[in-house]
Amino acid sequence: MTVPPLFSAVAFLAMSIGVLPAAASPMLLAQAVDNGGRTIRQIAPEIVAPPAVDDGDLEREAPREPLSELGTAGPPERTRARGPATDAAARGSAKPQLFRPVASAAGRIEADGLTIAIAGIEVLEPEQSCRGDNGDWPCGMVARTAFRSFLRGRALDCDLPDGELPDRLTASCRLGSQDLGAWLVSNGWAKVSSTGPYAGEQAEAVEARRGMFGPGPGPAPLPQAPDPASATTPANGTVPAAPEAVQPPVTGAPATEAAPAPIERRPLPEPKGLY
Repeated sequence: MTVPPLFSAVAFLAMSIGVLPAAASPMLLAQAVDNGGRTIRQIAPEIVAPPAVDDGDLEREAPREPLSELGTAGPPERTRARGPATDAAARGSAKPQLFRPVASAAGRIEADGLTIAIAGIEVLEPEQSCRGDNGDWPCGMVARTAFRSFLRGRALDCDLPDGELPDRLTASCRLGSQDLGAWLVSNGWAKVSSTGPYAGEQAEAVEARRGMFGPGPGPAPLPQAPDPASATTPANGTVPAAPEAVQPPVTGAPATEAAPAPIERRPLPEPKGLY
């Protein structure tokens, strides 16, 4: 390792006048130039001097283990299979739920990579239309919007079968204590299937004309044009006489127009703030 002559002279001068301790001079001179011949900048060498480090002695060690299981967050676990083992593990804790469900149709939800059709009803697709008092109307899209507003992404309890779960299945689901199939049929946003237990709810919805069984949205009212007769005729039915035209006085001198008022010029306010 070579030391520039100028740096050696500066270090010797610093030690001679007492600014730099003699004990720090070997450390300072050793770190003056790195292995590539580049000068190393020293910061407060009279207080802290970095030790000489040989790059060949460095060895990267593996990171230490976390202090506890709460130290790092692991990837989310997904349980696609259900059986006696998983049910027994969850029996003493909270029941498994489906979080953040999204309604793709009135009677079909998607959550956790699963597409679940509500059991006991006929799904009302978004592209389906219904016949109302004012013609066809998109009851499928309205039903899906109503179902989404009811769910609002809240967790559901579904009766999922045991074993490996397919991507698409049919199951009964509840939001709290409310059965989703009963809510859809009773509000007229789905029909009961041939094996569904919601015949009473559908009869009530048909009688009350709810949802798809209702009249549908009415036509938008058109703006009415004002009646000229009612606008000019007063309430008592008499038509007022037309006012007589007022003639300007005739004089010998021609009428002159008044001169326009002069424009008042005001100084602009001083600018404020930064521009």
